[in-house]
Amino acid sequence: MKNMKKKRMVLLAGLLACLFAGCSIETGERQKLSEPEYTLVAQEDIPQELMEQIEAEKTEDMKLTYADDGALYIVRGYGPQPGGSSIQVLELYYTDDGIVFDTQLVGGGENTGDETTSAYPYIVVKLLCGEQNVVFE
Repeated sequence: MKNMKKKRMVLLAGLLACLFAGCSIETGERQKLSEPEYTLVAQEDIPQELMEQIEAEKTEDMKLTYADDGALYIVRGYGPQPGGSSIQVLELYYTDDGIVFDTQLVGGGENTGDETTSAYPYIVVKLLCGEQNVVFE
């Protein structure tokens, strides 16, 4: 009986050790390395292939990247929104993992669901760099 209790305690200790061995705490914050220079791209300056992707996906929440001739284009759209909505870049910075792109939808009234009065706001930024991993926040 005493031997059985001892075996159970050893087994329990082993299970707990295995459980906690794989645990780690992640704060969710990324180390900001630097802020790249970027430009907001006017609709007429968006590459044709990227514009076709935007048109095909603009009715949904949209997160796209596109690389062309040493430039990286990052696109963020929010699907149908009331007229007068716009998108603001909150942060754009390099980390060890890639590029963090954080935006916010601003303005506009109440979305009635009527697509004839809805707009499809999106923003396109251009960085002069190669292809990199992009994290949308």
